Amino acid sequence: MGASRIATALAVCLAASTAATVAGAETKPLARAGTWEAFGGTTLKGRPVCGVSQEVGGRYFGLKLYSGGDTFTIQVGTKEWKLADKAKIKVVLRFDANKPWNATGTAFHFEDGDSGLQFEVNKSEVTPFMSEFRTSATLRLEFVGSNLADWSLGLAGTGAVSDAFLSCNKGLK
Repeated sequence: MGASRIATALAVCLAASTAATVAGAETKPLARAGTWEAFGGTTLKGRPVCGVSQEVGGRYFGLKLYSGGDTFTIQVGTKEWKLADKAKIKVVLRFDANKPWNATGTAFHFEDGDSGLQFEVNKSEVTPFMSEFRTSATLRLEFVGSNLADWSLGLAGTGAVSDAFLSCNKGLK
């Protein structure tokens, strides 16, 4: 095969892989600190999103704001869970010794097949939530009335990634 054919074949492969990437989710890291990362970009459906996440020991915690949304979405999950879609589980979040945040999580499956829970925080509550998130040392999650083990997450680095997350949010419409 001649050099020009190889170059053409490489160009076609590059164009195809670029097109596939553009069609998928396009998020990029905005800041990293400790085990935490702030990110921004678009979802698989092209909706703008900003978020903060951590995955340690196979446990994922993500806080996301989607463009046009009235709530912040929290997603937690692990491959160890086996949950039926739409199952409801009470979740209690507590930052250090602060007052608990109560929610009802709805089970779903991430794209990789892992089970997760998703629940919402109203935009009007995001200032106190983010204040506790960025200044606390630990976040404890209890999954009330279920067979799911409680979680404890270290919050070192959340102050730095919170700034990038909040800056990203200002750019959402």
